[in-house]
Amino acid sequence: MKKFLFTDLDDTLFQSDRKLSPQESWTPLAYLSDGNPISYANPAQRSVLEMFQREMTIIPVTARNIDAFRRVDIRFTAEAILNYGGIILDADGSPDAEWLERGREAAIHTEPLLNELLIMIENECLKSGLDLKVRIIRDADIPFYIVAKSRSGNTGHIATATAFVRSLLAEHSFCRDIAVHENHNNLALIPKWLDKRHAVEYLCGKLAAEHGDIVTFGMGDSLIDLNFMRSCHYMIVPNGSQISSSRMGGL
Repeated sequence: MKKFLFTDLDDTLFQSDRKLSPQESWTPLAYLSDGNPISYANPAQRSVLEMFQREMTIIPVTARNIDAFRRVDIRFTAEAILNYGGIILDADGSPDAEWLERGREAAIHTEPLLNELLIMIENECLKSGLDLKVRIIRDADIPFYIVAKSRSGNTGHIATATAFVRSLLAEHSFCRDIAVHENHNNLALIPKWLDKRHAVEYLCGKLAAEHGDIVTFGMGDSLIDLNFMRSCHYMIVPNGSQISSSRMGGL
């Protein structure tokens, strides 16, 4: 029976040097647009990745866009799920046309809301002195979601912005279709139609039609990953991740 691992990338297969300073034995696996390494795998992560590559077909499930994904130095041989599930790349690197059109149609309805929320958050940043860079993430000319990051890595500013956003969404019913994701120096406002789980389930259907019965594994570090991981037969969680700290910290 063919085995597939659906896995998040950042802080799962490797981690950013902004969080942990790389040591000499660590392997760079992701790069900035200027070519400088930004994310590394320690020896244990590298060993686990090699095991997965031998035993399973690995399918990335990531928030990265097409450009950022292509700066990941791991050889993937099958499909890839990008932009929180907004884009699926076929094994040859071309977007799945059917899935792309679904996203394009859904985004038409949520783009005005994203634009409005962007202005509100930017105004709050000015009012409260938050050093956040806030923008709408677009890929393949589709507006997917809003992301805010602290320019200085001030996670307190991210927490303040998250509290503001949650109060904003609670106050306005027209925002009920927006999900909030906060993890370290990252705040994302994601339309609920955009979900890694939807893309994983769509792709599982295609893979089962091609291969017959399959076994699926889901691996991720963030709470937002739990949705797609629950769609798999088995779940894998890195120790020290947001999932393990939030859901398993008292064990």
